Amino acid sequence: MMGYSGYFFREVLTNIRRSPLMSVASVTTVLVLTLILGYFTALMMNLEALAHSLLREVQVVAYLDDDANRVSVAQQLDRIPGVEEAHFVSKETALKKLVERMQGRIKVDDLTRNPLPDSYEVAVDSADSLELVAKRAQRIAGVSYVKYGEEIAQRMLRFNSLVRTVGVVILGLLFLSTVLIVSNTIRLTVFARRKEIEIMQMVGAAEWFIRWPFIMEGVLQGLVGSVVAATLVGGSYSLVVPKLMQTITFLPIVQAEDLLPMLIPALIFNGAFVGGLGSLLSVNKFLKV
Repeated sequence: MMGYSGYFFREVLTNIRRSPLMSVASVTTVLVLTLILGYFTALMMNLEALAHSLLREVQVVAYLDDDANRVSVAQQLDRIPGVEEAHFVSKETALKKLVERMQGRIKVDDLTRNPLPDSYEVAVDSADSLELVAKRAQRIAGVSYVKYGEEIAQRMLRFNSLVRTVGVVILGLLFLSTVLIVSNTIRLTVFARRKEIEIMQMVGAAEWFIRWPFIMEGVLQGLVGSVVAATLVGGSYSLVVPKLMQTITFLPIVQAEDLLPMLIPALIFNGAFVGGLGSLLSVNKFLKV
């Protein structure tokens, strides 16, 4: 087939010259849908980063009995799978934080004794480890009870799962829409050349020989549209993100250098693949393969 590449390429250029409006329509379709795909993917990645950041703020807090062996508890906490760090908080420190949080509404002098227990604030490696770490910590001798914001963590996990599910569904719909639109556009080109294709079939031309110029045309159209779209997505994201990071300092935003090296090639490959697939479906349907 490599020996026919020059012929196929000339056929592609001939097809584009014969039907420039259809080619422009295909390129524009891929461009617009790839833009939507690129911006939505960037939004989804940032939402997931936000959810992950919020989940990492949720800690397991193990409150100790008055006679608990701090060293033993710390060693056992460190051995639990998923635990990154266990930070000791004395009852005095906890009371000081509480007084600061209450902004003077309670005073240490008003208390006859410190009612707060010693505790360990346990950081975990992922949100999925929260429940497991909490259950294991609860069974450690000297641990009175454990809190980890179960309700908040579950809500965040559901939000994270929802973001992923909606993202996959929308990305799938965008992919399918692009394939169908490109396929219909190429189908018009195939139909316009139906006489030529019928003659080629009658003289015994192989079906792959008939298919490949149309597939290459679809790949080229998809490639052109996706390259333009990926350039726009990359350029605009690189310009906007630094300004957002200066303005919204409290939100975690995925930096351009972390996102674009993965996103840009994926968008370009997707455009070329969708263009080729749309063409293949169109030609196959015409040839009744």
